[in-house]
Amino acid sequence: MRNNEAPLDQRSRIPLTIVAGAPRAGKSTLVRHLLERTAGRRIAAIVADARAVSAAMIARREDGCFILANGCVCVLAEDDGATTLAAVARHEQRPEHVIVDGAGWADPRRLAGYGYMPGYHLSGTIVVLDAAHVRHVEGDAGAEAQLRELARIADLVVLNKVDLIGERETDSAHAMLERHCPSTRIVWCDHAKIAPPLLLGLGDGATGLDAHDIRAPWTADYAPLHLRARGGRARQVERHRGWCLTRAEPIEAREFREWAHRLPPTILNGRGSVYLREEPQHRQIFHLFGAHWRLERGGPWGRHVPATRVLLVGLGGAQRESVRTRALVATDRAGELA
Repeated sequence: MRNNEAPLDQRSRIPLTIVAGAPRAGKSTLVRHLLERTAGRRIAAIVADARAVSAAMIARREDGCFILANGCVCVLAEDDGATTLAAVARHEQRPEHVIVDGAGWADPRRLAGYGYMPGYHLSGTIVVLDAAHVRHVEGDAGAEAQLRELARIADLVVLNKVDLIGERETDSAHAMLERHCPSTRIVWCDHAKIAPPLLLGLGDGATGLDAHDIRAPWTADYAPLHLRARGGRARQVERHRGWCLTRAEPIEAREFREWAHRLPPTILNGRGSVYLREEPQHRQIFHLFGAHWRLERGGPWGRHVPATRVLLVGLGGAQRESVRTRALVATDRAGELA
């Protein structure tokens, strides 16, 4: 749990998600998947190699950028990416979200530092690992140490290519990572297929919520549905469920923090504005990704009517779970690690 006060309102900055990980684990495949399934949102991806985007998706090329048919943008990075990110933030058509593909850069911690550049805030760091590689290095102290360092910087670890080794072996890889990094959320998938809202959050407007999502008043005892599956660990990652929780009356800070602390580990993403009784003049910005959440002091409400509105995204969906793609969370540790 991280609670900080920020001098700048996070709502005015572009959320930045870092996709890092081991070579050939599927980082670029995940970035491509997110770009192709944005549901009308304007997403920009900073990549080191043009092959990160499918040629079939490219509509045209402009000044070193690939404009995709769905309105997203793929930008080739210059040097370490800082110059490119600065240009993207200044562009008149600012993206709703920016993803940095870590392929081609060796230091994931340096990539996370981009989230503190002017115009940005760090939404989270995703580390993609090959499930078979994780399983095979168990017992190799040096290799385990490298994986441990990668996993520790992650808000979310994606164990990819689980179809190549099966559930039993992937479960062993998961257990090994969990021993090293017990507070990091870990999900499983194959071919990097994960519902984008789980990683990027819900968008505002008509494309943000759909008929399957839940709209409800925020209360201190409201708990989003905790979807269970076989063994209490397997979860659907190709589908998601969203919640929009609202409240017009101010909330006590202690109540909200206790509520956020109790959120089930199946909730992987969240954001919104919170109306606190202790600071009624300023909105508070809520952000959650993986096991970490924070509440930051934002700007004055101004002409907006003060109210709480929180969007959450969790694992699962209306249809039955797939056997081939699944996400794992340690439900028995949720209370102490949330």
